[in-house]
Amino acid sequence: MAAIYEYTGVVEKVLDLQTFASGFTKRDVVLTDDVGQESKWPNHIAFTFKKDATALLDGVQPGQRAKIRFAIDGREWTNPQGQVKYFTDLTGLKLEVLRADGSSTEPIPSPAEPDDIADPGDVDDMPF
Repeated sequence: MAAIYEYTGVVEKVLDLQTFASGFTKRDVVLTDDVGQESKWPNHIAFTFKKDATALLDGVQPGQRAKIRFAIDGREWTNPQGQVKYFTDLTGLKLEVLRADGSSTEPIPSPAEPDDIADPGDVDDMPF
């Protein structure tokens, strides 16, 4: 099982959905450092959301602060000339848009409603 990591930053860009001849889909989001001040050399980190996970990027806008859970994936590929190449992907698994205080904008689930309490019937029927 791959290790899961988190990265928090500011959304720089959400790229368009890409669909390949095989039917495979992917969509990238680019985050920059979240250091609280402008950096002369910010890091631009691209995360790839694949297949159904691409929908997690719907509604995400540049300038929003976000936290991404991701896995690091790597693969080997041999081109037609026989040259071996290696690729590394940061595969996005979850994205949370954050408020200025760092809390999530995802709705907090309401507490579970207690089940309807069954009517115990006439207390005179109790065996004690």
